Amino acid sequence: MRVGFGFSTLEDSYSAGLQALKDAVSVSGEPSVIILFSTFNYDPYEIFRSIKENTKDSKLIGGTSSFIIVYDRLISRGISIITLSGEYINAVTFSQDKVLKGSDYTEMGRKVGKLFSKDNPYGGMVIIFFAPELADVPKILYSLYNTMGPKFGYVGGGCVRNPKASFTYTFTEKGVNTGPLALAVISGMEFSTAVGHGFESIKDPLIINKTSKNKIVEIDGIPAVDAYTRRFNLVPNMDLLTQMVFHPLGFPNLSGDYIIRDPIDIDKKAIVFPVEIPEGAVGYVMDGKVDRLIKSTSVITEKALRGITDPSFVLVFDCISRRSLMEDRFVLELKAIKDSIRFDIPITGMLTMGELCCYGDSPMFHNKSTVLVVSGREKTDHPIGDEIEKSDLDILEAELSILHEIASLSSLVSEEDLIESSIEKSVRLFGVRRSAFIRKIGDNYKLLASWGFNRVRDVLKSMSKDTPNKEVFSLGENGEYGVLYIEMNNIDERKRRLFRIFARRLEEIFGLLEANRERKKIERSLRKLALTDDLTKLYNRRGFLLFGEQYLKLSERLKRKAILLYIDVDNLKWINDNLGHSEGDRALIEIASILKKISRKSDILARIGGDEFVLLGLETGESNSSALLRRIRERLEAKDKKRHLPYNLSISMGVAVYDPDNPLSLRSLLEEADKKMYEEKRRKKELKL
Repeated sequence: MRVGFGFSTLEDSYSAGLQALKDAVSVSGEPSVIILFSTFNYDPYEIFRSIKENTKDSKLIGGTSSFIIVYDRLISRGISIITLSGEYINAVTFSQDKVLKGSDYTEMGRKVGKLFSKDNPYGGMVIIFFAPELADVPKILYSLYNTMGPKFGYVGGGCVRNPKASFTYTFTEKGVNTGPLALAVISGMEFSTAVGHGFESIKDPLIINKTSKNKIVEIDGIPAVDAYTRRFNLVPNMDLLTQMVFHPLGFPNLSGDYIIRDPIDIDKKAIVFPVEIPEGAVGYVMDGKVDRLIKSTSVITEKALRGITDPSFVLVFDCISRRSLMEDRFVLELKAIKDSIRFDIPITGMLTMGELCCYGDSPMFHNKSTVLVVSGREKTDHPIGDEIEKSDLDILEAELSILHEIASLSSLVSEEDLIESSIEKSVRLFGVRRSAFIRKIGDNYKLLASWGFNRVRDVLKSMSKDTPNKEVFSLGENGEYGVLYIEMNNIDERKRRLFRIFARRLEEIFGLLEANRERKKIERSLRKLALTDDLTKLYNRRGFLLFGEQYLKLSERLKRKAILLYIDVDNLKWINDNLGHSEGDRALIEIASILKKISRKSDILARIGGDEFVLLGLETGESNSSALLRRIRERLEAKDKKRHLPYNLSISMGVAVYDPDNPLSLRSLLEEADKKMYEEKRRKKELKL
């Protein structure tokens, strides 16, 4: 392999392109592949003409920005070119010139992935230049990775558009592209990559409660902007968005690293980000001290070099907002890269708006990060490790955040959304190499969601291999809910423990979803029957006995305990006799309303007598008997404080637990709870005497 490098700062676009090309070709000879970086103040069509007229069948991939990087210099008007030649060097390119919507990006990624995989069966490096305002990068990356898999590397960056121009420009050998992106896969040579940022978390987590597409609407139960800005000291008379950009949001993963997400706009009290952020995610406001950012760049470079011997050139994709943050000291970051390389080889790249690189075992979209790509001969014994050594506190913080997010998984979603969420979280939280969710339908398995897989037979093949770098979880009895497959380098016992917790929580949610489906199925088939109480709109005794029996069967099938609460309204006769039956009805309706609010959709709630209610539900960590009793009493007290009536809402409660290992009938369970309820009522009367 021969590598050529040239750059030019000539004013004329054609002349600058030609000079950079000639300098590079003088070393490499006629190139197989050309990698181009240009500032956006040149005419892209003239640059392309200068290359096309002076090469033969070279493949071309390139992008534009406000600044390019040449060694340790930041150049505001210039062109740099890397040329690669050699018998085995090959490239395939693709450009998308039309803006797509939604699932069209997924289909495009699948199409490109098949094209690249066909021509490069042994892998290669995928380089992506994209227009941040047009391309749905996460969807493209998702479908690319599912089609091409982990034998390929993935790097790239968002091009910067000239404010005076209508388009963001990228290049392939076919011409100048003004659409969402241009891609190339280069094979026949080895690459090593690394990514990082150097930001530190401000040690106070944010819980993302409510989102709308790529907007965070609510954090910690209050408007997103209010919660976000409480985490750092606001500077008077400084634009709020600018201050938030200097303090981006970070989401920790299993290794204690943070994926950065940069605010790009404020919409009333909501915060807009370049990509969607899932509800329930735990994030931290980040702080970027310049010295640490520069230090992290040196560590990133060292990490990229660890995978290569005899390096031949370096590509740099460095976030443009890092320059805004560091100002004049940004050149020290470039110097840190050059000093860490320690070889006299070409170093070039550009400032980007969004970066692509593998984090851990997975390719991901990043903000405010630096990506290094080093080419050379692959080392077979290089260590795998994190960019910066993490403290025990960092690891603990990350683990607690992950556990909170796992516990926050909700049953108020569709099964399809839960399955997709399981894969998204396996990538973002754990940094897995590949993951998949499959389910047996009839005699065959079906691939329902995946990361790094395109066919169910590939998942089954990987599952059958005897390797320590995988975990397989059968969810539900005999895998009735499906099978979760996780593949990752260096799985230790800590990681396995968190994987198990994640899988069991998924199993629990699937059980609740099944309970909902079973209940709705029965409700539809028996809708015409008189199963509800006219006053409270809850099930009546007949409805409870019917659905309750089904619920206990579900408890046995899931091998999960169930809780039965028997509730009696105190002093209802006194209310009816002294204040009238209408007031008694109102008391019953208010208590029914409170019980509805504290119960889950999967629970069975009924009024089975004049002043008697029952609640039947599966026991979970959040729904054990003591927690339910406490929540009911708290709601009653809160309700009484708002009412101005000559009586308080008061109830007596009894609890019975159904153990599937020692089953008993629903009627026996009712009798046990009823007995305990009367014991509480008796104790209340004794206290009054």
